[in-house]
Amino acid sequence: MKKPPRTIFFVQALILLSLAAQPVAAELPYDPLAFSPAFTPQILDLTVNDLGRKRDIPIRVYLPSDTFPSPMVFFSHGLGGSREGSAYLGQHWAARGYVVVYVQHPGSDTSVWQKKPVIECMAAMKRAANPQNFLLRVKDIHVVLDQLESWNASRDSALVGRLDPKRVGMSGHSFGALTTQAVSG
Repeated sequence: MKKPPRTIFFVQALILLSLAAQPVAAELPYDPLAFSPAFTPQILDLTVNDLGRKRDIPIRVYLPSDTFPSPMVFFSHGLGGSREGSAYLGQHWAARGYVVVYVQHPGSDTSVWQKKPVIECMAAMKRAANPQNFLLRVKDIHVVLDQLESWNASRDSALVGRLDPKRVGMSGHSFGALTTQAVSG
């Protein structure tokens, strides 16, 4: 019987070694917190003009990669915060397919403490934590939601057809959590 040439033996050995070196594709468990690090949401900074109250409401919108109508999650910042805070939540929720709307509430936002001496900041924050600002915040959410519905229907808007106004959730931090509870009933 003839011996196989050495080259065939070496090729077979290399194939077996390369197959053995391949990692076994294990099914990873679902992780609700994981998302692709390559995802970067489109971010829009917009202003809602509430003509009835003569109030401009800054918002930041994080858009998911999908362009079909997506559910919305509102976020209301804490006392002294802004639409720029807690960005990691907006990025995460957008990566999960939500349109995320951060509402900045004038009168209880960063304007309360910015450009003030440090010694005055705490007193200014305490003054801003009042029932009037609380009611303004609640109304801000309704006004912003109405404006978003209008932009969703407008061909001139970057949000046209992107929002599902029948599926809306809300979250908030501190004073924003109180706002969320009041809006939710």
